[in-house]
Amino acid sequence: MKIETTTIVRLRDALLQSGRRPSMVVSPAYETLTRQGLLSPEETAALERVESIGETMFLMMSADGEANAAEKDAIRGAIRGLTGNQLRSGTIDAMLANYATRLEAQGREARLQEVAECLSEIPLEAESAFALSAAIALADDEVAEEENQFINQLAEWFGLTPQRAEAILDELDDDRSE
Repeated sequence: MKIETTTIVRLRDALLQSGRRPSMVVSPAYETLTRQGLLSPEETAALERVESIGETMFLMMSADGEANAAEKDAIRGAIRGLTGNQLRSGTIDAMLANYATRLEAQGREARLQEVAECLSEIPLEAESAFALSAAIALADDEVAEEENQFINQLAEWFGLTPQRAEAILDELDDDRSE
């Protein structure tokens, strides 16, 4: 499946720009508050709203066994965008650490099954997670074979036919010309 469409590249660039931007308040307190479950109700709701999509992007980032700064920046940018900048870098870093712990403890298949079960109930969210994951795969300007295999696996787990998965990527590419 061709991930590197013009629109996915533009999406990747926007996510990287947003993810590299420092939080308004740079403090390890957000990470501590997140780990202790002491976020505000608004932050907690935002975190819960993007949890499965965030973990899907994390699984893409870790598909090739390497998690680089560009991919982390892209995930931060996506989460900030999805939450209207409600979550700070420390909170997002704690989310990524939690995803890593789950992946190590349960394995990729179990984590993918759990997020797929959550996301497949809402097809639009599954499709969004699929598209954002394609952007994460491109964050380091290279799509590893493992990332390409993972995007195909995501489509299958999310119940997307190969035609629909291709159509999503093509639609994103067509958006560029509108």
